[in-house]
Amino acid sequence: MQSSAITLRPVPERLGQVYLKFELSAKISIVVPMTYVREAISKSLQQLTPMPDMPPYVLGLMHRQGQVMWVLDLAKLLDIGSIPTPINSPLATQDLLILRVGSAAFAIAVQQIHGSIWLSTDEIQPSLSHTTARFSHYLSGCVLQRQEVLFVLDAEAIVQSPNLQS
Repeated sequence: MQSSAITLRPVPERLGQVYLKFELSAKISIVVPMTYVREAISKSLQQLTPMPDMPPYVLGLMHRQGQVMWVLDLAKLLDIGSIPTPINSPLATQDLLILRVGSAAFAIAVQQIHGSIWLSTDEIQPSLSHTTARFSHYLSGCVLQRQEVLFVLDAEAIVQSPNLQS
C-alpha cells in the first residue's frame, strides 16, 4: 500500500480571505476577517457583570475560557443605533462573537450571524462617504455585493478605542 502526501499551500493574499458575515440590523451587514474570530456563542446578558462609569456601548464583562473580556454593543459603538436586545428573561440569550486581536479578546453583540464568505482584496473599497465619522473609524472598507453593502470591521480599531484602554 502506497501513501501519498498532500501538500497544503497558503492561498495567495491577492485572492482574498474568509470573512464572517453578520448583521446589526435588517439594513446593516458587517464582515470581519476570520483571523480575528475565536468563537460565536449565545449568552444571557443578565450573566454579564455590569461596570460603572463606562460608555453606553459597554454591556459589561464576561468570563470565558479562563479570560475576562469586555462585551460591547457594536451598533452603539458604531453610532448606528442599538442591537435589539432579547426580552429580559433569564432564558433569553444574545448572539455574541468573541474576537481576538493580539492578546486582547472581547465580545460583540450582534443581531444575527450569517456564516462565512470569501472576499477578494480587490473587492474591498474605501468606506462610503455617507457613514458617520464614528462608524467609519471602526471600518477598514466596504464591499458592494449584489445590491448589498458589506461593511468591513476593523477589529484592531476597536481594541485601540481609548474608552477600552482605561
